Amino acid sequence: MSLAALLKPLEQKKIKFFDDKKKFNWHPELMLDDAPMQTSYLKDLVTPVQPTNPLTYINYLVEKGQFYHFLNTGRDVITRYEFNDYLRWCTHNLSDVLNFDSKIKEIRFEKSKFKIIKENETFFSKNICVASGPKPFVPDCAKKKIGNDVFHAKSKVLQNLSLTGKKVLVVGGGQTGLEVFRNILHEKWGRSEHATLITGRKNFLPLDEAPFTNEIFTPKFVSQFYHLDQNTKDDFTENLLLASDGNTPSYLAEFYNELYLDKFYKKQFSPYRISPMRWLEDIEDRQNSQCAIIRNKLNQQIEELQVDIIILATGFTSALPSYLEPLRSLISFDGQGRLNICHDYKLKTSLEKNHIYMMNYSRHGHGVADPQTSLMSWRSAVIANDLCGKEIFKNVNNKSSFLDYFNEENL
Repeated sequence: MSLAALLKPLEQKKIKFFDDKKKFNWHPELMLDDAPMQTSYLKDLVTPVQPTNPLTYINYLVEKGQFYHFLNTGRDVITRYEFNDYLRWCTHNLSDVLNFDSKIKEIRFEKSKFKIIKENETFFSKNICVASGPKPFVPDCAKKKIGNDVFHAKSKVLQNLSLTGKKVLVVGGGQTGLEVFRNILHEKWGRSEHATLITGRKNFLPLDEAPFTNEIFTPKFVSQFYHLDQNTKDDFTENLLLASDGNTPSYLAEFYNELYLDKFYKKQFSPYRISPMRWLEDIEDRQNSQCAIIRNKLNQQIEELQVDIIILATGFTSALPSYLEPLRSLISFDGQGRLNICHDYKLKTSLEKNHIYMMNYSRHGHGVADPQTSLMSWRSAVIANDLCGKEIFKNVNNKSSFLDYFNEENL
């Protein structure tokens, strides 16, 4: 959508965007009332690269008559449902180029163009951009059990869930796992009999929001990071896990305070347990329920937990979308089977004049900022400039930084 917002005013480009959803809704499964954004609202679809674009978050507030009231809240952080409403507002303003309820069956390459095949229509394009996003990651031990009793948090099952009188296990200690667990205790899906949260992490660690850490979410850092060797990039990305996958500090503090008040005063929550350093190893059927086989990573002991429902907050993974399978023979992969993506987000292929741009598929190439909303407008501007063959958006090569990780002449 960011790319659409930047390209639409450029009348010399014919553009069309497809989405298989019937209407726009941003991660509806995880649209929990208390879920905060982990990124500034100024890092919207367009502001960092084109603040005069009409689809800024500030203009959304003005158009909705909320600007002054928003300022009066004194908030630096907005909720996920506020950002979702902003994105819906943007889709309304982009309705002439966005096509919902448009499932792509497959994409082929014929007669020097990409052939985009829908259910009842076919389109041809010189270039395409893929932004289907990462897919829910399901541990191997859980794949055979996926259904109404074992499911990923980003699943429609979560929307229609009833936990009344049930024992539930949440797997994963990132922001999503914590949000789901907190909402279980608040009886969003009914009052559970017992709730357990396990995570392989040593503790529930806060998102690293320090100013110097946030230097990695700048165009200069990402541009330079791309040119490192792959082993260095993999190590660097692993060590910066909490810059992207930590828990919102204020959310942690609020939740801890709730646990304190409930334990010593209110005593309203159903029984619960929070267990770090636990790894889900298997799931077995036991007496009409699920038995989670869990390894305690501190003492290597095996623990068994019998529950009715297992919710996997186990993150996401990138893979080639199924509709691109007909193009697989044209596509370059690295030694680990990951997509080889150029610095300007073009997928490396054997094609010379036609390009496939990949959005949110290059964490291994561009670093932890790649799947984040922090730099989505910058990524879109990089792609837009390349598509247009000229620098429409002037600040994509911004070299400003307070940290010197690299010597420019050595890159």
